[in-house]
Amino acid sequence: MRQPQWTLDCCLWEGMRMRVPAIGRDARDFPRRPGTWHLYAPETTFYEYYEWPERAANDGWVLFRLPGAQNRPARSGPAPFRRRFSAFADPDDRLGHVVREMYAVQQRGEPAREVLLHGLLQSALGELAMAARRGGRGTPEDPFRIRGPGAAAEPGLLGQVDAVVLRALADPPGLDELAERLHLSVSSLAHRFPRETGMTVVERIRWLRVREARRLLARRGASVKRVAEQLGFSSPFYFSKVFREVTGVPPRAILERAGCAAGD
Repeated sequence: MRQPQWTLDCCLWEGMRMRVPAIGRDARDFPRRPGTWHLYAPETTFYEYYEWPERAANDGWVLFRLPGAQNRPARSGPAPFRRRFSAFADPDDRLGHVVREMYAVQQRGEPAREVLLHGLLQSALGELAMAARRGGRGTPEDPFRIRGPGAAAEPGLLGQVDAVVLRALADPPGLDELAERLHLSVSSLAHRFPRETGMTVVERIRWLRVREARRLLARRGASVKRVAEQLGFSSPFYFSKVFREVTGVPPRAILERAGCAAGD
């Protein structure tokens, strides 16, 4: 399927598989999640396959043009409109409500129909633009999320990683285990985390352990040896090396500030 305008459509039932070559040269078929919206730039080819053809139906769609886009993704502006394809999750049916209202306005034939449709379209495009700012990659596996005002924000990838690591600072999970707990592939975690945070997963884990080490070193009676053991470092020497690499000072400096430099 290929359209000369921008295409926004929704699937509400299971059993559809798709392929969108614009995702990449190695794009493969993928299952379309119920309740998701897809946005295709003009002239973007996509294929739909049905496990149950008798259930095939258009659950919601909008065709529109962007001013000045000249039938191709824009060079600037919100992320979804700079791409050939984006996927959106709409758990609160916010976009669905707007699209159904657009359909109702068209059917009623009201005198101010064009003005109403334009306003509703701008509302829909605003939802898409805001969703792209809330995280996600806009892919079928990691869609942008449309959320209503006041909805609890889902923790970003940084917060998710921290939550897992902080529960096991003495024996932090490796990349494979961490990816499994977060329901991500190792490749996705390894590439997304630096892009979103500016550091690698390993660097973040080291930082979290050193941050906790600073707290422990400031306690009365602390020692480099005991803190190294508490946090699972193989030796006080290795602990001191990592601590200095992260903070720029040796752990003894923290002990001296706290007045407990003896006994390590």
